[in-house]
Amino acid sequence: MVCEAGGVGQDPLSQAQRLAAAGEHEAALRLARELEAEYAAQGDDGVNLLLWVRLSMARWLAVQERPDRRAALAVLDAAEQTWRSPAVQGSEMVHLLGAELMSLRSFVLRQLGYAAESLAAGEQALAFFTELEQDAPEMLSAVGRVPLLLNRGAALADLGRTAESLAPLAQALAALREAGAAAVHRDVEIELLVLQGTSLTLLGRFAEAGAAEAEAIAFARKESGRAARHLLATALTNHATTLTRVRQYDEALGTVHEAMAVLRETDGEPVTAVQRRRWGLPLSTEAEVLLAVGRREDAARAARRAEPVLREYAAEVPLLVAGSLANVCLLIGEAEDDKAYADEALERLTELNERFPGRYEYWWRRARDLVERLHSGAG
Repeated sequence: MVCEAGGVGQDPLSQAQRLAAAGEHEAALRLARELEAEYAAQGDDGVNLLLWVRLSMARWLAVQERPDRRAALAVLDAAEQTWRSPAVQGSEMVHLLGAELMSLRSFVLRQLGYAAESLAAGEQALAFFTELEQDAPEMLSAVGRVPLLLNRGAALADLGRTAESLAPLAQALAALREAGAAAVHRDVEIELLVLQGTSLTLLGRFAEAGAAEAEAIAFARKESGRAARHLLATALTNHATTLTRVRQYDEALGTVHEAMAVLRETDGEPVTAVQRRRWGLPLSTEAEVLLAVGRREDAARAARRAEPVLREYAAEVPLLVAGSLANVCLLIGEAEDDKAYADEALERLTELNERFPGRYEYWWRRARDLVERLHSGAG
């Protein structure tokens, strides 16, 4: 968050925030909806509190156990209408509220796969933050810039601007640590290291990627919260990919299996859609490692377990899952010499490679070579 909302809230809003902090998002949202109606009825007198409530609702909708990010985006649209009202625009809080609004919009858009729109919203948030630093620094949280920089780095990476993504991620990590807030915001620190590792792997800087991922894993192993356990599974899976690139296959396979064990310990066997989605990347990563060591049947089995998970997820957020789905089609095509899957992978990866130059180059070349081999009869 750019700032702490509790200072401008009243007891009911603080109560809703405490419920959300305890993971009781449904109860927090019920109370927030009551407050929304109450503050909306107050007209200009309640407009700032109405905006804070809507911002809180959007955040909780986006991060609850079963996230509803499209609903969160709709609430943010309503929040933006409130923010643009004359009463808010004439308020001393206008830049603070604008920074919070655009920061949240950037986060939600990124989670829906709208990287360009996320980046644009994040730039607006950073502009508001810069104005506040100059005019009213006392209104800002010491680590307020961190989520803005995190979203910026992640969005740049998603757009294929991988080298550019490293600077904001490093700035965010430095800001978090210099403020002495890393221990308090450990999940954010872990996520920043995971994102750094992903970008460094895509750039072929495998030693640096491995170091960032190892640090993320070490931090996450010490945490017991569900969010940190899920981040540990992600960090382990990404590290397995990095190890595969440098041909440390045994270690890669052990690492991705540890990721799966973490998911089982945290969630049990995947039953809900949200739980199943967390398995898509570990399964496809396992398939990649198994394929690399020549265990084609096992690789095909893992990839085919990942496929329905990713297709189900892609039906909801196609842009967010496009790369993962293309990759799993390629892995099935490679493992089974299947022309249909190879063709689908190449079609998907060609589109992605053209839209986001650099990010999908490695996978696109693999798909192209596979299609050429299978259609030439060389397979």
